[in-house]
Amino acid sequence: MTAIITLFYLSLATIVLVVGRKLLSVRTLKLSLIEGVEKELHGKLYDTLHHLWGVFLDKCYVPVRKLSLAIFYTVAHEVLHAGLVVGQKVKVRHGKWYNMVKGKGVIRKKGSVSFFLRDVAEYKKQLTTDH
Repeated sequence: MTAIITLFYLSLATIVLVVGRKLLSVRTLKLSLIEGVEKELHGKLYDTLHHLWGVFLDKCYVPVRKLSLAIFYTVAHEVLHAGLVVGQKVKVRHGKWYNMVKGKGVIRKKGSVSFFLRDVAEYKKQLTTDH
């Protein structure tokens, strides 16, 4: 239901914009049947529309745009900060495992895995001392 209402208002806004644009093009071509009446009506209409457009930009569009940009940049900052924190935690957590596998860390006694890691660490130490 919301989608239908949204599409209706979007199509209504499109129709209004097309009609307004056509009125502007007719005004620029200076096509008129009754020159005096139409000129006076068009002048007042366009002055009113121009004033309303200015009010819309000043009162609605600019503040909403500023707010949406502020929200976007705040959310982007928080997402990037959270990614940085998670990345640092993952680096610390997996760094210990990486160092253990490379033989740089403390190898605790946890069965066959620790024996294998000790053997790998001793083998690497032996390789570095031989060269």
